[in-house]
Amino acid sequence: MTTATGASDMTGETAVPGRTMKALVQEGRGSADVLHLREIPVPELREGRVLVRMRAASVNALDWHTTHGALLLEIIGKITRSKDEPVRGVDLAGTVVAVGPGVTRFKPGDDVFGGAVATFAEYVRAREDRLLPKPQDLSFEQAATLNVAGHTALQALRDHAQVKPGQRVLIYGAGGGVGTFAVQIAKALGAEVTAVTGPRNVDVVRSLGADLVIDDSKERVLRRPERYDAVIDIAATRPMSELRRLLNPEGILVEVGAAKHGGFVGIIARLVEWIVRARLGQRVKFFVSKSDTADLEFLLELIAAGKLRPAIDRTYPLAEAREAVRYVGTGEARAKVVITA
Repeated sequence: MTTATGASDMTGETAVPGRTMKALVQEGRGSADVLHLREIPVPELREGRVLVRMRAASVNALDWHTTHGALLLEIIGKITRSKDEPVRGVDLAGTVVAVGPGVTRFKPGDDVFGGAVATFAEYVRAREDRLLPKPQDLSFEQAATLNVAGHTALQALRDHAQVKPGQRVLIYGAGGGVGTFAVQIAKALGAEVTAVTGPRNVDVVRSLGADLVIDDSKERVLRRPERYDAVIDIAATRPMSELRRLLNPEGILVEVGAAKHGGFVGIIARLVEWIVRARLGQRVKFFVSKSDTADLEFLLELIAAGKLRPAIDRTYPLAEAREAVRYVGTGEARAKVVITA
């Protein structure tokens, strides 16, 4: 058997079969049609890295935006001198097949989850410090949902909105990946939760424990008398001026998402508005979540306590990963969408 460069020889189910693997590669931009399943080299191991056999990798809005509007990201990458990575995916759950020099926390055969780059592939090279052991009672598919969506929801509520027990929180766009986590985390933090979502997602969101679920195709939340200590805007489809009118005088608006329609011009316009409002002293925040294994451990504690459960809409095999990205972009996806291999 031949292994990836730098990987130790192994036998059994977790062994690397050769020097190439299948991966979803982006060739161009504009739609999911630019994503193709290709045979590419298995990543070479490096200091502090492990090679993981991908079992599950969830799709995020980031993957859709990168595919459809990669020009702006390409410009940002050139400015920041970031390496261009044509393989999509940043969430991972799988089994370690080999470890690089200096790795002490994992060994071949360990089941792990966390964050990495280029995860829509049979094998993924990941930093040791971005992974955690996967609990046995958590499926690979469930574990793969936690990295981006879980981090984003937790940091929005706990760190930026600083939600306290007894506060009233409104989550706009509650039916997607981040939203379904946010509803549960807000409840775990002791908040009274109002969730706004589309008609397809009402039952899912209600099952996650929201105190009130509003179908925004039937009711405008602005017409209700309630005001909130925090509004978490994930959908990015309503004007900020409307969302701010939902706040108490000391309330805060936290923006965590970008609309899938309107392109990067719309995203930039939203960011500019946020900057202007923040400089005017309004309590509005926009952030990009940070990878933190301590936060992943916190999410595992909520899962163990029965306060959090990953919600998954659909799973796709790696051979159909392009359709998974396309589905996320339709706006019809409920909760998380996961790719398996």
